[in-house]
Amino acid sequence: MIKVVITALIICLIEIGVIVVASPMAKPSLVLRFLPEDVREAAKDHPEPPKHKQITAHILLAVFLLSILAGTIYTGTEGINDGCGFWGLTGRFIVMLYIMKAFDIIVQDQWLVMTVGYFKKLYPETADCEGWKDRGFNNKNQIIRIIAYPFLSMAIAGLFLLLR
Repeated sequence: MIKVVITALIICLIEIGVIVVASPMAKPSLVLRFLPEDVREAAKDHPEPPKHKQITAHILLAVFLLSILAGTIYTGTEGINDGCGFWGLTGRFIVMLYIMKAFDIIVQDQWLVMTVGYFKKLYPETADCEGWKDRGFNNKNQIIRIIAYPFLSMAIAGLFLLLR
């Protein structure tokens, strides 16, 4: 199980790196969709970066998505090699997804967005928005994902067992 935790933490580190590096280069509409509603509205006219920077941001995003895929394949393959059945694989995927979700909530939402104000610096026109004070700005989306993860984990486990 330690390999699952390490895999999830590596994915989290890649994710935070991509967010910090790619966000200033990405199209504002891509970045803003993850922020509070009033922030999105205040920054809707923020100028887009040059196309070459947007392409770089998309490449970095693709690297992150590939890291999730690679981590999932690694976790599933390791589980099968360790003799895990359906519930063992499901447990591994649940652990991986919940570690990533905890990282998302604690480090990205609460620390990077709310405490450090990283995106407020990228979009200075949003400095006076009340959304920056609302620590529960995306609770609904987070809860939906937290509820869906066990079912997603079961589906992925089933897929791995079918493909082995």
